[in-house]
Amino acid sequence: MSGSGATRSPQGRRFPRGRDTSPEARLVVVGLGSNVDGPAKIDEAITEISFLYDLLARSTRYVSPAVTADDERDEAGIGEGASREVENYSNAAVLIRTAEDHDAIKAALGEIEAQLGRDRSTPASVTIDLDILLIQDEVIRVGSRVLVPHPDLETRRYAAIPSAEVAPFLRHSVTEVPLSDLAAALA
Repeated sequence: MSGSGATRSPQGRRFPRGRDTSPEARLVVVGLGSNVDGPAKIDEAITEISFLYDLLARSTRYVSPAVTADDERDEAGIGEGASREVENYSNAAVLIRTAEDHDAIKAALGEIEAQLGRDRSTPASVTIDLDILLIQDEVIRVGSRVLVPHPDLETRRYAAIPSAEVAPFLRHSVTEVPLSDLAAALA
């Protein structure tokens, strides 16, 4: 991994990064999901994240059904969804502290996804998916679309509940609603 903050021992073993004490550091909630050997891939991803960032908390792993484009069309009342066999997801969240900006965090998470075998050409099989769900007091937009806080944070249990477990005190950067209240509304 490029830019790794991990320390290597003389024997080549890596150690977690340790505390990020820079004054610019802020809290970031990262969501993890997998439907291919989910528990193991989530554990591997959390280990890799700990080599790069100050890992403050990790949530319990949750199991949730896959949300497909057909499910979203059905929820919107657009039409009948075809039934598909899609594996359930394992989901979790971690709370990290970093001074890196959104783009640097996103790039590092993308490297971890690639290292753990993420293949975007097979969308039904997600080895690992790492998403920035929230950056403390920040809103990241592309045009009129809000990327961070992640839109699923307010509408999907698989994002809200693990996030509230690791950082119940953090507030959604747009609505100012505490993560604990977002999760309670979806429970």
